[in-house]
Amino acid sequence: MWVCDHAAQCRGIEPPRTRGKADAAYDAVVHLLYSYGLMPGQQLSDVELSAKLNIGRTPVREALIRLAAEGKVISIPQKGYFTRPLTEWAIADSYAVAREILAFALARAEPQARYQPASCEALSSAEPARRAEAIFTEIGQRASNCEMCKIIDKFCFCTHPLRVEITASEHSHSFRRSLATLKDAMPQLGKATSVVQSALMSHLDFEQRALTHVLGVVNGRSLNASIYSEQFMSVQR
Repeated sequence: MWVCDHAAQCRGIEPPRTRGKADAAYDAVVHLLYSYGLMPGQQLSDVELSAKLNIGRTPVREALIRLAAEGKVISIPQKGYFTRPLTEWAIADSYAVAREILAFALARAEPQARYQPASCEALSSAEPARRAEAIFTEIGQRASNCEMCKIIDKFCFCTHPLRVEITASEHSHSFRRSLATLKDAMPQLGKATSVVQSALMSHLDFEQRALTHVLGVVNGRSLNASIYSEQFMSVQR
């Protein structure tokens, strides 16, 4: 079950000061997936992950179960857990849903006396991608709706490899320019909604236009991507 990091704050509840082994394992596996160190459609072995992350197998298995429940990895009966294949139809659906949710979140966003951009760690070539995702996340959080945050969190996670690939391709300059326009519009969040929405939708349009190129590049790195994509579609459809 997905849990928003801000859920307790939204309800006026003090969050726990320490995280358990299951939470630590979950964070470690998510970090590994975000590091772009695994290919689409790659099998996730709890034994290998446990050894690589120096974490017990039980917390790792619990983390994989949780990630599958959140839709961030897939579980195929008698096969195990796999990173999500990047199929064009699934990505297109993700963007369509994200557009609707982000537009609705913009309409619900409350103005702030002083805009403070969301923090984002410097992550080398992945940094622009994480900055874009930080903006998407912030828009969702400003609506104070956990269901919206859940959907945007999954969208950012599942499209992260594509966003990283865009920033490493010939589209990098255009991506950064589009992102800069969106970032400049963000102080108007909760005030001039149309300004932010225009910049946001323009950026999402750009990302989708670049998908045709980057999907082939990313999937080409994994020999098994097409096989697991077929398995995934047969299970889901």
